[in-house]
Amino acid sequence: MLYKDMRDNLKTGDIVLFSGNSLISSGIKIVTSSVWSHVGMILKIPQYDMVFVWESTTLTKLADAIDGKTKQGVQLVLLSDRVDTYDGIMSVRHLSKEVSEHSVFELMKFRQTVKNRPYEESKIELIKSAYDGWLGDNDEDLSSLFCSELVAEAYQRMKLVSEKLPSNEYTPADFSAAKSKSIDWLNGISLGPEILITRSGIHNPADQY
Repeated sequence: MLYKDMRDNLKTGDIVLFSGNSLISSGIKIVTSSVWSHVGMILKIPQYDMVFVWESTTLTKLADAIDGKTKQGVQLVLLSDRVDTYDGIMSVRHLSKEVSEHSVFELMKFRQTVKNRPYEESKIELIKSAYDGWLGDNDEDLSSLFCSELVAEAYQRMKLVSEKLPSNEYTPADFSAAKSKSIDWLNGISLGPEILITRSGIHNPADQY
């Protein structure tokens, strides 16, 4: 199934998981015991009729789709461009049901709030997000954001995930098929299976892992 054939099935709130090949990505995967090193959220904005991935990342190969600037931090890029240029594996997970207009409104409001925020500046906060032991708790701080913090906070603003756990306690691994069932989902929401994306189409991750 080619990307052009599956894009219409993507909806706002779905996520994209990434497994990169860089040293940083490899380190994240080792520390979190996961094949995934990064996560972003699908946004479909009606006035553009395009599918975007909204993410907080250090990748600068692609310019932000709105202002045309390359940056590190919160940005919006065309999913098709990310698929074509990403050096690694990507997987989509669909939300189990379409979210309400109010949830989408809250998401877009949050997007405006954190637009152009830098990538996480606190290395301690990054370490604590993956460490659940003594002194591993984080205090919420949205002045700079890492990828899973952005996605978790967005879900919380949309009232899809409980706020019991601060958004900066989530890692990309928490949104994987192996771990996402432990998330405190609200309103009957969950995430579907991981569907790997390739430049030529998509296939079931069971074919690879």
